[in-house]
Amino acid sequence: MMLKISKLLTVLVVTVSLNIKAQKFDAVLYFLDGSKKTGKADMVSNEETKLAFIENGSKKKEKIKIYLLDKVEYINLNNNQSVTVEFKEFTYYFLSDKPKTGYCWMKKINSGEISTYVAYAFDGGVNNGYHYTVTPSSHEYFFFQYKNEKPQEIYINNSIWTLNKKQMLRRMVRNFFKDKCPKLVSDLEAEKIVITNNNPEALRQYYNENCSTKN
Repeated sequence: MMLKISKLLTVLVVTVSLNIKAQKFDAVLYFLDGSKKTGKADMVSNEETKLAFIENGSKKKEKIKIYLLDKVEYINLNNNQSVTVEFKEFTYYFLSDKPKTGYCWMKKINSGEISTYVAYAFDGGVNNGYHYTVTPSSHEYFFFQYKNEKPQEIYINNSIWTLNKKQMLRRMVRNFFKDKCPKLVSDLEAEKIVITNNNPEALRQYYNENCSTKN
């Protein structure tokens, strides 16, 4: 599975005030073999298997295979701020307790024994010419990564109503924490842990306070 993320949404772009109209962004490409290249790159897209790139000092456009990349750092030269997105394999559970894997561009937002990543998706919906038969929607995917394990999908925040969202959350939490912090699983199911602001940070904080190996 590869999440159908047409672009890293406005959250990433606005963060560093990138110029959308330029279509090319100052970027550093970090490869899995340890090498890197600096130049101009398109915004990453999970619908594309290659990333358009022009290295500094060259006029030749390259098509970089995304499976060769570890991460891409986008730089705003006006204020030297940057946003780094990583291309990572992740684990997810969909309607079962059997794990599956996929790949996705994601951004780290918290580090620790459990790190948090986020990715954004947009579905343009389906319009039959008169009205939408499928409503456009945005999606925010959160992943937890335990130490050096693969990130695992832990929470999905959708702009539209989602069937069985509570059951989905409990399944994802149970499969991630059942061996790492069983009390967290039971307390979530007893509704003693509350997810606020559509962000699973409460789960990470609970783990750090009650189950972290560093305690």
